[in-house]
Amino acid sequence: MPASPTQDPRWEPAPDPRTARRSLSRDTIVDAAVRLADEEGLDAVSMPRLARTLGAAPMSLYRHVPHKDALVDLMIDAAVGEPPAVSGGVRAGLEAWARANRAVFTTHPWTLPLVTGPRRMGPAECVWAETALALVVADGLPVDVAFEVLHVVNSYVLGSSSLRHDRAPLTSDLAHRAADMPLFTGLFTGAPPDTTGPDGVDPVFEAGLARVLDGVQAHLTRTDVRFS
Repeated sequence: MPASPTQDPRWEPAPDPRTARRSLSRDTIVDAAVRLADEEGLDAVSMPRLARTLGAAPMSLYRHVPHKDALVDLMIDAAVGEPPAVSGGVRAGLEAWARANRAVFTTHPWTLPLVTGPRRMGPAECVWAETALALVVADGLPVDVAFEVLHVVNSYVLGSSSLRHDRAPLTSDLAHRAADMPLFTGLFTGAPPDTTGPDGVDPVFEAGLARVLDGVQAHLTRTDVRFS
């Protein structure tokens, strides 16, 4: 279960490194855990495994991180990181925000089921939300409308990332039912439909993001709310 608000270490100052081993700190433990999850998946992360990786006694980790669930919370916050600097109007800013958001899930795919699950948002996720809200509000939209825009854009990013990492079927499995699903199977014949282009841009993601923002812009235009 997620840590209670009073136990969530993401909202508390990191322990003073002067009180512990010079080579071991909360940040070094979390960084090692994130690297391990990126390489082998979240299931590979354990306190004994991290202790071996860091050359430390297993119990020494608990002076910095109270338990595994708290470690995972800290890992999410570290992986999410800082939001991008956005400028150039609401639409351009939301495009940059959405691309950077999706890049988190591309780089750290283990974070996706965690941020879409029951865990409470940590500081990093909240700052990302604040950045998007501030971008929209600065263009003259009320905060409740800004929240609606944030919800739509963020939901698109999460949904497209889920398809890329967790939900896309294997072509070998689809082949067994190709006659029943010729159109869908055809999408996954050869290169998958979300193949990244030579410039590093995912054309399917970009097309969907454009349609999402087109829809947001059309809705706000009908309600006489400016959306540049």
